[in-house]
Amino acid sequence: MSSQTENTTLVTVETETNRSDNMNNTNNPILAFVKNLADAFKYVGRHAFTWVMQASWKKLLLTSVLTLIAGGILHLSALANGAVFGAIIVKLFADKDKTETSPQTE
Repeated sequence: MSSQTENTTLVTVETETNRSDNMNNTNNPILAFVKNLADAFKYVGRHAFTWVMQASWKKLLLTSVLTLIAGGILHLSALANGAVFGAIIVKLFADKDKTETSPQTE
């Protein structure tokens, strides 16, 4: 009798996943949440900037004092300080031409 030897070869198939395809998936709830959060921050920031540029110095300083008091009460003084000093810097150095073209009503 002759013995037959079988040669078996294992074939491995490597699949390469593209991470950008995973991030573009519309079913990713975390990505959708982050996009919605970024849109919300953009909306709030745009309206806050517009308000700071159109508000008088009197309103801005009154709002700043109230923000600092509320931040101290809520133990968010670092956030309140950043918001107040950021608003003052925006009011001082932002482009005044944008607000001068639109009439200011109070």
